Amino acid sequence: MAWPCMGAMLDLLRPAADSATMSTPESGASMLWLEALSDEERARIELSFLKRSFKRGETVLLQGEPSANVYVIDGGHAAVKVATPHGESITVTVLSPGTSFGEIAALTGDEVRTATIVALDALAVRVLPHKVFDDVRRRNPAVDTAIAQSLAGRLQDLSDRMAEATFETVQRRCGLRLLELAEAFAPGASSASLPLTQDDLAGIIGATRPTVNQALGALVAAHLVVVSRGVITIADIPALKRHIR
Repeated sequence: MAWPCMGAMLDLLRPAADSATMSTPESGASMLWLEALSDEERARIELSFLKRSFKRGETVLLQGEPSANVYVIDGGHAAVKVATPHGESITVTVLSPGTSFGEIAALTGDEVRTATIVALDALAVRVLPHKVFDDVRRRNPAVDTAIAQSLAGRLQDLSDRMAEATFETVQRRCGLRLLELAEAFAPGASSASLPLTQDDLAGIIGATRPTVNQALGALVAAHLVVVSRGVITIADIPALKRHIR
């Protein structure tokens, strides 16, 4: 088990965190704060959103840079990466359409990003300037309550993941994360291609690269997974579900 990876996940839960650890990859930072608004308020702030798009591999936000804007993902997926004290960059989660990030940084007033966000495929986002978000919060106290609820969910998820890292094998954790990612990238499909490297998967699982490579090797030998450069393909999702039971 690679505790630096777990430390990176903990870093995401600092007050200025830019993203969430995940109960599933698509859960990301929940949209509870947006759902807390009235239809009239949502229509008002919609005019303030700025649309941006990114190609695979492009950086949306850089860890350490000043920014307090709030982002909403409309299409595509993004990796959340955190730098470790050893200078490594670890992918700790994946964000999918319908999730947001940056709202906690805006809430605390800390304008330095604690994570790097990188597009995994064609990514479309809407950006809400922090001053607009601050105005929305002042007019709608329920927004802060919703953000607190979202953070509580992240803390519970982190607790669950740490327990899982203690009691589950890397092989099973690898299978579980692959199934979650498959649902994020190809909901309801029988197969899925994930634009992730083995290093990405190791960070998400919270294990060392050699250990994850071994777990993937077993899945490849079972004809459940195909690993190629920059892509991990789950060839048979139903079979993988049966395999990890």
